[in-house]
Amino acid sequence: MKRVTMTEINAYLDGALDERERAEFESVVESDPDAKALLAQHRQHVEELHRLYDPVLSEEVPPRMLELLRKRNG
Repeated sequence: MKRVTMTEINAYLDGALDERERAEFESVVESDPDAKALLAQHRQHVEELHRLYDPVLSEEVPPRMLELLRKRNG
């Protein structure tokens, strides 16, 4: 039986697998309770990270940081 890797789990959750790869991944996960549990756990972690850190993406960049970046990049 094929085992899923964390690379495959990440690619699946990121939507980076093509149709064939996604179908194969889902087939393996459905037939392997350990893989199914690992996918669910990782999905939960990803959702929690988004909940915690996505709001930062809409924050304004502090002027001092912009100034330092401009100096650094010339």
